[in-house]
Formats: sequence, C-alpha cells, structure tokens
Amino acid sequence: MKDSFRQSMTWLHTWSGLLLGWILFAIFATGTATYFKWEISQWMQPELARAGTPFDAARTAVRRLESAAAHSPQWFIDLPDSRNAATSILWRNPEGARRFTRESLDAATGEKVTARDSRGGDFFYRFHFQLQLPHPWGRYLAGVAAMFMFIALISGIVTHRQFFKDFFTFRPGRVSLRSWLDFHNVTAVLALPFYLMITYSALVIFMSMYMPWGREILADPSAPAETRGRGANALGGRAADKPWIAPAALAPMLQVAEEKWGGTDRALKRIEFAGRGTAKSTVTLTRDDGPHLSLAAREQLRFDGVTGQPLAVTEKSIGPGTAIHDVIYGLHLARFAGPALRWLFFFMGLFGSALVATGLIMWTIKRRPKSERAPRPGFGHALVERLNVTAITGLFIAIAAFFWANRLLPVGLGERGDTEVYIFLCAWGFTLIHALVRPVMPAWREQLWFGAALFLLLPALDAVTAAPYLHAALRQLNWAYLGFDAAMLLLGGFLLFAARRLGARLASTQSTEPARELAAATAQRRAGA
Repeated sequence: MKDSFRQSMTWLHTWSGLLLGWILFAIFATGTATYFKWEISQWMQPELARAGTPFDAARTAVRRLESAAAHSPQWFIDLPDSRNAATSILWRNPEGARRFTRESLDAATGEKVTARDSRGGDFFYRFHFQLQLPHPWGRYLAGVAAMFMFIALISGIVTHRQFFKDFFTFRPGRVSLRSWLDFHNVTAVLALPFYLMITYSALVIFMSMYMPWGREILADPSAPAETRGRGANALGGRAADKPWIAPAALAPMLQVAEEKWGGTDRALKRIEFAGRGTAKSTVTLTRDDGPHLSLAAREQLRFDGVTGQPLAVTEKSIGPGTAIHDVIYGLHLARFAGPALRWLFFFMGLFGSALVATGLIMWTIKRRPKSERAPRPGFGHALVERLNVTAITGLFIAIAAFFWANRLLPVGLGERGDTEVYIFLCAWGFTLIHALVRPVMPAWREQLWFGAALFLLLPALDAVTAAPYLHAALRQLNWAYLGFDAAMLLLGGFLLFAARRLGARLASTQSTEPARELAAATAQRRAGA
C-alpha cells in the first residue's frame, strides 16, 4: 500500500513538474528579476536622474499638473525614492472619459523628461504573471502553472522523503543523472519554505479572479454596497453642469506630512487627489511601504481638498480573511524587504529557477537510451529536449536581446517600449528554431556560448552607447546602475562556465566512443571464437 502510494506521488510529481515546467521556469526567472525591477528601470531609462527629497519632487510635480491638467478631476503622483529615480504623474482627462495620461518628470525641475520609452523592469513584473498574453488568459495560465507547481512541491516532499539526508551528499563527479538529482535536491531543500510561500501566495493573489464570489467575502463591510470593489474611481469626478471649486494649496499639507514623517527619501510615496473641483474633494498622502508586511498597513494622511483641513483617517473594518490576504499579498511582492532580505529573496528565486530547470533536464536524462542497442527515443522525448533548450537557455538569450535593444534602438523611436518586447519575443522564437534544427547537445552548447557573449558584452555596449550616464553613475556611485552592469557580467560568466563544462563533457564522451567500440568488437570476436 505504501509503495503504491509513493509510486502515485512519484508519477504526480514527474508529470505536474513537466507539463507546465517550461512556463514555470519563465515565471520563476522573470519573477526573480522583479525583486530589482526599479534598478533595472534605472539602467534602461538612464535619462531619469534622482535629486532632492520626495517632498521637493511633489511640489514640482504639482506645478506640472497645474499647467498640464488644471481641471482634471483626478491626479496621482508617484514619488521617487532610494530605488526609483522618476516622478510619475497620472491624471484623468477632464472630458470625463475613462482614460488617463501619464508622464515622467525630472525630480528636480518638474519638467517632462524626454527619457527613452522603455518597459524597463516593469516588463519582467508583468510578464511573470501575464506571460505577454491577452487579459485575462495570461493570468489564468499563470494560475494553472502555480497550481501545478504547488502539487509538484507537495508530491516531491512525499516522493523524496530522504532528501534531507541526500542534501548532505552532493556528488558532482558521479554519473550525470546522479549529480543532477543531487543538485535538484539541494536547491529544493535550501529554499523549500520560500517555494511553498511564493507558490501559495501566487494562487491567493488572484483568488477573486479564479473564484469571483470571493469579492463579497473580501469586500470592506463598512463600504456601501454599490462602491465595493470599485476602488478610487468610485469617487467619480465633477459633474459637467456644476461650477468648479478651486482646490486648496498642497504646500501646507506637505508641511504637516514632513513634520510627522520626516524628510527622508522613504517618507512620502504617493499623493492622490480625488474629486477635484467639487465640494467632496480629498487629498490623500501615503507614506512609503517601509517595513510593513501587509499592503493595507500603509500609513496615510487625508485632507479636505477645498479647505486643506486634516480629515480623520478611519481604520477600515476588515475581516480576518481580508487581513490574511493582504499579508500573503505583501509577502509575495516583498516591498517591505530591505536590501539584505531582497537579495535573499532574489537568490531563493534563482534556486527556484534551478529547481525547475534540473527537473526538466532529469526527465530527459532518465529516458535516454542506456546503450547503442536500446531503441531510440520517440518524438515526444525529442520535443521535450528541444523545448528544454529553448525554455532555459533561450529565455536568457531573449532577456539579453531585450537589454541590447534598449541601447541600440533610436531613443526617439515611436512605440519603442513595445519594440523592445517584440525583439524579446523574436529572439526567444529564434532559439526555438535553432533548437529544432540542431542536435540537442550542440544546441545547448551553442546557445550557452551565445548567451554568455551577449551578457558579457552588454557592459561594453553600455559604455559605448550611454557613456555620459555611465560616467555620471561612476561619479555619483550610483550602485543601482553600476550593479546592473556587474550582474550582467556575473550572469555571462555563469553561462560561460556552463558552456565550457558542457563542451568538456562532450569532448570526453567523444574521446571514449572509439575505445568503447573497440572493446565491444573485441568481446564479440572472443565470443565467436
């Protein structure tokens, strides 16, 4: 009975990990990059420079909004911090259409920045749960992949009940399957709680989409029924037939926030102006996330938008389900994490990517013929091997192409950010074609070499095409910008190491083939004699 149960768990672990393993690897790899999405955006939009405090940036942003959208019913200001250099403003068009306009501003002057259009690090954030598919199908597919990952984790714990013991037995010099299994076990044990947390929280985040009736459970019971789930837009704008009421000045409100929260770069993060031009206008100042785990724990100050007087911030009455949901959501995003914890999450994300990749590779190694006389693997095995090449090394090449496009495309090109994404997808598609037309092992080696070259040469490309920004980063010791180039060198070095190891293994295998054939022929002659 126990053996049959373990066999069923082994089968479940194998196939739940394989069927969506390629998507899971893409989700884990791009999701890991998301922990540094603001640093990636700084490198991809080097024209945006950090200056002053968030309060200084807020004052200059308001001046820009007053000139560009004086009669807009809603303003939003996202302020720079230690990781994000840009001031972002968003306003609703005053005609009443449900359409917004966004601009990036220089934090010091408040002028619109003519920065190159780029998706930046936000591309990786959105790709890891939307997979560049139309809404909502990408999110549904990511949810199914997360469920498969959760099943694979639980069944893997049951199947590999000795993996805590095997964790201390890493045998890189043994046969390839044994060393791959050891590495699979090591990456599993090192960050198992992280895998369970990140996978389960991914399911919880979109729970209301998978189960729409959950919105009624998570809704704020103190809010009117007709406004539940509608967010900030429920406040609406000014009716066309009503006179415009002049809003209060922002400066006194900023002074109150600065006295209460201090003037550091983590003091103020967001300002929202709702119902501008009406008697019910409000201004909400939101403090930086800081160490808060729950997304609902952000500290806020609210003011009357007409008189400028402070308003009482009523504590939302939420149930335990909503409170748990907000904590799990906050854990997944890790916005509360400082530099050390963010790096820890990043490395655990890398372990998760390696866990999925080694599982995919082991599936093919187990099913390769053990001898020349064994039947050759079928179409399915060959397809899985080539999809492994594309999903693992091909994704790295596509990411490198995405960064190269950022530096090589003309700065003033229209829809430039979309073109970067198009190049990412085309590069990924070309790796699939290459893997289909080449033998498997040469395809692995060639793509590893090509990916290593792209990443190792990227800092040189940066020095040639963006020299003023690189020099400024060196003068200012901008570690976000410089750290990106260093990370590219490390990633290129890793791919180079993998390519050299694979090349050495192929060479040793080819050198032993003649000896094996001679020994087999000699054995046959002796048997015949």
